[in-house]
Amino acid sequence: MSQTEQTASPSRWPHFLEDLGVLLWASFLAACIATLLFFACFDPQLLVDDAAPPAWLADRRAGYTVGFFFFWMMSAIASFLTAY
Repeated sequence: MSQTEQTASPSRWPHFLEDLGVLLWASFLAACIATLLFFACFDPQLLVDDAAPPAWLADRRAGYTVGFFFFWMMSAIASFLTAY
């Protein structure tokens, strides 16, 4: 067996997928912290305190979910722009 065959790892992911995983994981952690800090100050039920909020947003848990995915999307965009 030659030296190049021994050093090559067949289970190694392509470099692009490794970068993608790192960026998504970093943005996930940033979204966790942003969600924690934001919703420590603001109640999602009071944010939709409107005459007729949408039915899917009337629940407090839906507000947390939408907020988390919003922060995850924003931090993912920032991570990808930084890496670019």
